[in-house]
Amino acid sequence: MPTHLFLDHIRSYTEVSDEEFAEFLAYFKHFTVPKNETFYRAGEVPRYSPFILKGCFRQYISNSDGTEQTILLIEEGTFAGQVGSMRTNTPTNVTLQALEDSEVLGITIANADLCLDKFPFYKIFFGKKFPSDHARLMEEALRLKTETPEALYKELVEKRPSLIQRVPQHILANYLGVRTETISRIRAKIARG
Repeated sequence: MPTHLFLDHIRSYTEVSDEEFAEFLAYFKHFTVPKNETFYRAGEVPRYSPFILKGCFRQYISNSDGTEQTILLIEEGTFAGQVGSMRTNTPTNVTLQALEDSEVLGITIANADLCLDKFPFYKIFFGKKFPSDHARLMEEALRLKTETPEALYKELVEKRPSLIQRVPQHILANYLGVRTETISRIRAKIARG
């Protein structure tokens, strides 16, 4: 299990010893999530907040007409939880689906609260991480609403090139809010220079 990725993620926000981290890990449960399976579903209160150790996920909503709209593409080294839903015991409105065979570490809200009390590094980590993640998500949502599909695709190529290889074209198109044919045209235009 590649827990070094989780340790590196925490250390990007605060200091933590190997010993503290090992003790902290005991509060998490390891899950294997096969390709196309869901970790949590809309209409349910998630039991665990997942940290992705290996794999790629999409978070999506189902519109009133039953169509799915991908709202996030999430890779290794990232939390993909619905902490607000878990904390208020309110069903989430999003589904988290594995796009490839994946591994996650999941923590319950009760264990997260215990860890906040027990591990000072976790309180620092959470206090720094939550505001930065919120700002990043708001910025991404704004870009998805204001940028052209071509600009968004080029940004993915520059900043998250692994997504272009890992995520099926129809899901990329769904995420960018365009038809699959539009992605094909954008790729052809970029290839032509």
